[in-house]
Amino acid sequence: MALRKKGTKLKFNNRLMEFLFNPQALPFTLTFTTLAVLFVAFRMKGIEQAYSLNNINSDIAKSVIHNKELKAQRAREMSVPKLREFAATYGLKEPGPEQIILIP
Repeated sequence: MALRKKGTKLKFNNRLMEFLFNPQALPFTLTFTTLAVLFVAFRMKGIEQAYSLNNINSDIAKSVIHNKELKAQRAREMSVPKLREFAATYGLKEPGPEQIILIP
């Protein structure tokens, strides 16, 4: 069984921290970190907008289908045979000449 040197990992971590927080490297470290965070934030925002756009598009598609169904239902209700059936059901008849008023 091989023995592991103590402090090897600790020395690497210390050297890394010393390099990253070195006064010469600190501006680059902060700039890179800021750019990385902004990249992730903008990417997440873009994905959220894509999801919301997809939901809106699916709602529009559902509304278009529902609108077509309503137009078909209105066409069925306003058809001549259906109107004659309503007139017979409710005892309606065509207006006579005395009931028609012409508006100039």
